[in-house]
Amino acid sequence: MKRSSRFKIASIIVILIHSLLLTGCWDRVEVNDLALILAFAVDKEEDGLYRMSVQLPLVSSLGGPSGGGGGTSGDKSYYVDSATGKTLREANNVLQSRMSRKLFYAHHRVIVIGEETAKSGLREILDVIARFPENRLTAYMVVAKGKGFDLLKAQPQFERFSAEAMRELIKMVGVTVTVKDIAQMLNTPGVDAYLPVLASVDSRPKGKSKEIELIGFSMFRDDRFAHFLTLEHAKGIRWFQPTFYSYATDFDIRKNREISVQVNQGRMEITPIVRNGKVHFQINVHARAAIIEDHSGTDWGNSKNLRMLENKLAANISEGIRTTLQEMVKNQSDIAGLGLVLARKYPQLWKTSFRENWDKHLKAVTFEIRTRATVPNIGQTTENLTKEEMR
Repeated sequence: MKRSSRFKIASIIVILIHSLLLTGCWDRVEVNDLALILAFAVDKEEDGLYRMSVQLPLVSSLGGPSGGGGGTSGDKSYYVDSATGKTLREANNVLQSRMSRKLFYAHHRVIVIGEETAKSGLREILDVIARFPENRLTAYMVVAKGKGFDLLKAQPQFERFSAEAMRELIKMVGVTVTVKDIAQMLNTPGVDAYLPVLASVDSRPKGKSKEIELIGFSMFRDDRFAHFLTLEHAKGIRWFQPTFYSYATDFDIRKNREISVQVNQGRMEITPIVRNGKVHFQINVHARAAIIEDHSGTDWGNSKNLRMLENKLAANISEGIRTTLQEMVKNQSDIAGLGLVLARKYPQLWKTSFRENWDKHLKAVTFEIRTRATVPNIGQTTENLTKEEMR
């Protein structure tokens, strides 16, 4: 056989083998056949059944006046539907039975847990989420004040969907908890879970729309809701996050004279000390801030005044952290992960003395907070530009 003939035969064989790999889209699913879920909520009904609620975008509304395909529901760009069942899968099957498109969970960003569901426990919810491959471990989890269904129905003005409003709101606050985070909290001794609590509230003027508002945080003991932490009592929770997010705070610098500062950088160091079977935590906090508004008329070019500001800011930060820790100790819910810090420093002592009843040991814990704050940025002026006129 000639060399050219062998080459042609070899080429044909290679092409045939490669063609077997080009199978095409035999298992494709058209986008028009999917119902993309933006968020879903889980509520517990009085009869013990689970209520599964889903928020779905309406394709024709998303495309504006010229959008095509599908019907609409009034002037909303989304549709909320729900069903009940003994399990979440049963409720999901009921929903699917009246949907002309396949429910598709891979794009959801937020999971809303109703207030009653949080009180009954999170483990059953996380079980079905973890087993279903379409569910995203990076989706944010929140607790709804009341029913999660009502939170999905809210129609905020800045966002098309309440799901997007919830996601952006908790990202801006800087205290986000994903499905992966909550699973790790529930399976790590020495740490208790917490979740942001959102509510659907009337906008101003009243009745125009329903807005989403962050009203506090839920503290858990094991996997059950233990205590509601108000925003006032939760000021220190941001300091225990792995990543620090800047925030604004205001306080009296003089009597009835307030100042607002932006805390741009911060870090916390926690050192556990065990003496005579008692646990003490030394907490060192470092913060850098900038003045963003001043109603005191103080000359911040004066180093003495600036030191006074830094001391008051340090006291404000320490008080916020102390308030959060006191609520944590009072309700025996270690959302700060102090037990985990203790376990890493004293692993053997943790296993033998503290691990089994850490929630009870938590009540006897003491702590000392030392905060050092600096304000290198006072703005473009050292005193209020209208100071003379104000007099």
